[in-house]
Amino acid sequence: MMTHAVRRAFPRNRFGRSAAATALVCAASLACSFSHSSGSFSDSSKSSSSSSDSSGSDTAQFRNDVTQYTEAYVEAGGKGEESFFSGLGDLARKRGISDWESEPSTWEAVGRGLGRTHVNDAQRTAYEAAWSSGDAEKQSAMARGFAKAR
Repeated sequence: MMTHAVRRAFPRNRFGRSAAATALVCAASLACSFSHSSGSFSDSSKSSSSSSDSSGSDTAQFRNDVTQYTEAYVEAGGKGEESFFSGLGDLARKRGISDWESEPSTWEAVGRGLGRTHVNDAQRTAYEAAWSSGDAEKQSAMARGFAKAR
């Protein structure tokens, strides 16, 4: 039986999983995905100049990665914008995606990840404001993704 201190240290999400367990599972699945796919990239895909130059499957996989990463980041209690953006940049590099910051689909994927978490409307608004730096288009894309996930 779980003690009260353990329950407080590892709160459960709406699916009965602790945030630490959710983050671990997501991180492990992303790591496997990255190690499997990184061997299949050719040198030409690594030098892609924009996300539109990437193949559709790389772009779709990047959006899935962003959604999973966002969910894991929030569930693990991530707060810093800098570390969040660094993680998104790492995902983009691994998929050969550049200029991800200006793509509305990136921000919609972020919103989907937020929508899969336990955040309330006030928390969602705070994340959107922090991550968009006041950019209304990014906020709107995140809100669309959030709505689709809920």
